[in-house]
Amino acid sequence: MRGRICFTGAILLAVTGLSAGPAQAAPTCVYVVDPPYPADLWVRSGPGTQYEQVDDVAFGATVEGTCRTSGDWTAVWGSNGFHGWAYSAYLDEIG
Repeated sequence: MRGRICFTGAILLAVTGLSAGPAQAAPTCVYVVDPPYPADLWVRSGPGTQYEQVDDVAFGATVEGTCRTSGDWTAVWGSNGFHGWAYSAYLDEIG
């Protein structure tokens, strides 16, 4: 039984990407909101249009986010405390 628990734990760590080592902060990037038309960018609660809108960011404004995407979506956050997902094609990395 003990061998099965260790094996199951190893699979869980491999699938989720979790590690027992020291935590490392994910790299942070800065983006400017740049959709193909001058409009606010909706920030959603998850990576897709099926998720509700939690905030919006003005055209030309900057946001921080992860440097990695989830499909076509990037996790972003702003100075007013919002956290959510934005469509990656409408974000230009500036730093």
